[in-house]
Amino acid sequence: MTHSLLSLLALAAAGASALSIAGTISPASGSTALSIRDTSGLTPGCQNSKTSRKCWGEYDINTNYYDTIFHTGRTVEYWLTVEEIDCAPDGYRRKCMAANGTIPGPAIIADWGDDVVVHVTNNLATNGTSIHWHGIRQLNNTQYDGVPGVTQCPIPPGQSMTYKFHASQYGTAMYHGHFSLQNSMGLHGPLIINGPATADYDEDLGSVFLSDWDHHTAFEHWSTIATFNVTFNGLPTGLVNGMNTGNCTATNATALDPNCIGGGEKYQVVFEAGKKYRLRLINIATEAWFQFSIDGHRMTVIQADLVPIVPYETDSVLVNMGQRYDVIVEANAVPGDYWLRSGFVSECIPNGAPENITGIVRYNKNSTKIPTSVSTVVQIENCLDEPAARVVPWVPVDLTNMNGGIQLENVTGEYYLNKYLRWSINQPSGGFMWTNWSQPALGDVISGDLGAIPRSNNIFQVGVTAYYKNASSETEWVVLVIEELTPIPGISHPMHLHGHDFLVLAALPNTRWDGTTNGWQLTNPPRRDTASLPQNGHMVIAWALDNPGLWLLHCHIAWHSSQGFGAAVLESPALIPGSGATSDWENDFAPVCENWNDWYPDSPFPQEDSGV
Repeated sequence: MTHSLLSLLALAAAGASALSIAGTISPASGSTALSIRDTSGLTPGCQNSKTSRKCWGEYDINTNYYDTIFHTGRTVEYWLTVEEIDCAPDGYRRKCMAANGTIPGPAIIADWGDDVVVHVTNNLATNGTSIHWHGIRQLNNTQYDGVPGVTQCPIPPGQSMTYKFHASQYGTAMYHGHFSLQNSMGLHGPLIINGPATADYDEDLGSVFLSDWDHHTAFEHWSTIATFNVTFNGLPTGLVNGMNTGNCTATNATALDPNCIGGGEKYQVVFEAGKKYRLRLINIATEAWFQFSIDGHRMTVIQADLVPIVPYETDSVLVNMGQRYDVIVEANAVPGDYWLRSGFVSECIPNGAPENITGIVRYNKNSTKIPTSVSTVVQIENCLDEPAARVVPWVPVDLTNMNGGIQLENVTGEYYLNKYLRWSINQPSGGFMWTNWSQPALGDVISGDLGAIPRSNNIFQVGVTAYYKNASSETEWVVLVIEELTPIPGISHPMHLHGHDFLVLAALPNTRWDGTTNGWQLTNPPRRDTASLPQNGHMVIAWALDNPGLWLLHCHIAWHSSQGFGAAVLESPALIPGSGATSDWENDFAPVCENWNDWYPDSPFPQEDSGV
């Protein structure tokens, strides 16, 4: 059941849903009541502590942060310098791109309700850059989303740009380069917004980044991948929080590689018996699925992306590219040394040393022993997400109408000009995304000339005619069905939507959508900003039309994004100027474009991928 983008927009412009399914729907049952959750200890004004994590002063874990936007009056300010460095995170020296010289970069930390200001300076000699604040809602703030060719021009070498946003949610996000493959070069770091939690813990140990890793750079691989590979055939190793050890001579045992300088170390954390620790898991991989676990310990999962969930206990959690899970681990094992395992999922993609992507949990900070612990986790054999029945949002949100319409977009893979592999979404009306760094689409939206947006930006429009609150103040929703129609078996795609959390109504592998809502979870479904489109199947997501802007939707497999697997969702364009989202354009963004356009004609590296 395929509909062209033009036909969908025509229906929307006429004030009708895009498909002939009733605009208002009745969930099978009412919202999951908060009364079934443990809200003990919640009293007005209670303070957050080790035994009252659900509290947050005037607000608490039951506050609906989509409707309640508050300001602490505090601004936190950070400075990031993007630079190319020699790095050896696992003992092998290579070129990396990093924020402030470290991988991961420094943590940006704020409290719920704070304003965040980050000054980014580009000290790369031969590349532009931009920073995306992955997971941040950017309510009425689309211009600061950080996507070159979509919301801004890249920051040229030697220049700076200031990003500003409000911490309207809380939990674990991240920042990363969104200029071509810079994310895979090491340009990423944690973005932590402190707030309430759905379970108590003693200490927050911060972020734990999980990544695959290569001894060649992503840019060195790109020319080969772009021309003939569906995806690269796995990377040789991986990192836990930017650290690991490895054997550099495995492929050349007779002559030591001069770049094998040693010095790699395992990431380590120290537990005190009886305490409960919060870990913020982040998958920043190029193309890897991880099933995280710690030998001898179970964990309680309390948050998925930036959405607090009803806690559930498990021995492992599946974290896909771009996803974050906050977990609490109790130090209740026999004191000793235990492997912390990334749990690289070899069923999804090969890796040269999957069992070696590990860290260490110690109960004695002075111990130097190599753990001998054994995992009892049964590794999964699919490349999907945590089951929907587990990921239950604490504050329930139901899909009550589809007045914003249903869009159907197909994903295909093709060889462009019989040479270059391109992934396509919205193929009948656009195809693969190829942004123009010098002409960000948001500039054309601001000028009111939507026709000037290059076709290669691959834009589709939602919220064409109506404001996001109708006369009855009922939230309007748009539903997007994405089908994976490529003949390539076994590849799932972690889809990330900027500017929104979305409801995951359905996700089925090896299945075409039948054109109905049968089987959709309409009552408090999983809600997050990154979810997996199953292999040769379809996924149904929905989001409230409450954030006018231009929002990137893309696969978070870095190769696929560079191969064009992305689209720009233009939400309620007539409302963008009135939202205040573009008030800084002339003073802060237009000069970046002027500087970029002065520098780029003599750039040593012209654009050769999607740009995002």
